[in-house]
Amino acid sequence: MSSTSTGGFAAAPGQFRVGSVMNKTFAILGRRFGKFALLALLPMVPVLLVTLAMLTSSPPSASSFGAAIAAILFGLLTFVLQILAQATSLYGAFQEMRQKPFTIGDSLRIGLARTVPVIGVGILIALAMMLGFLLLVVPGIILGCMLYVAIPACVIEKLGVTASMSRSVALTKGYRWQIFGLFLLVIVVSAVGAFAFTLIGGNGLIGQILAFGWQVVSTAFAAVQSAVIYHDLRMAKEGIDLDTLANVFD
Repeated sequence: MSSTSTGGFAAAPGQFRVGSVMNKTFAILGRRFGKFALLALLPMVPVLLVTLAMLTSSPPSASSFGAAIAAILFGLLTFVLQILAQATSLYGAFQEMRQKPFTIGDSLRIGLARTVPVIGVGILIALAMMLGFLLLVVPGIILGCMLYVAIPACVIEKLGVTASMSRSVALTKGYRWQIFGLFLLVIVVSAVGAFAFTLIGGNGLIGQILAFGWQVVSTAFAAVQSAVIYHDLRMAKEGIDLDTLANVFD
């Protein structure tokens, strides 16, 4: 069985392993942490601005229903911008897997060129997961695993919104327990880190900035991980090599 080297780690057709995904993710992120953190930060600046505005404004007199709607909208904005950060990180992650250099500008250019379909995919994923969580949580988790690589499919294969989601459903089939473990790890680490930094800095300005900083780091990690998962799923299902996958960027 042939194998393809990705950043110093082997990936072979027919294999999708959680340990391999994690090793490659940490190696790629570790080599270019500053670049990936910046790629995650730039799309998420509006989240920081909204957070700071909320901290510095007078307490709203809106009803609890209005506050709940505002919280949902803020959560949706955060989720969509994290999805966009994932899109802008894909080029860099693939270049690192190929052990080739990349620039922030090129990664932003390639990711942002797909802004409209990526945001469309992000909104539909968010709405589907929200509906799933309302139906006793488990359906939301299942949908999240099924749609985990919709953004890489959208950017790399240049698919439309629904086609990207269908492609993700097909690629993840047979590997959703493994993806669930990776998905859960990102959620738990993100939540625990945000909680810890809020405890350290309190609910004021310092605490919110620390929590946002951690959110950027966890978003960068999730973005790189999604690229590795997409690559390894394509290898496992189709035997396609890394250079062939990355040709779309050339």
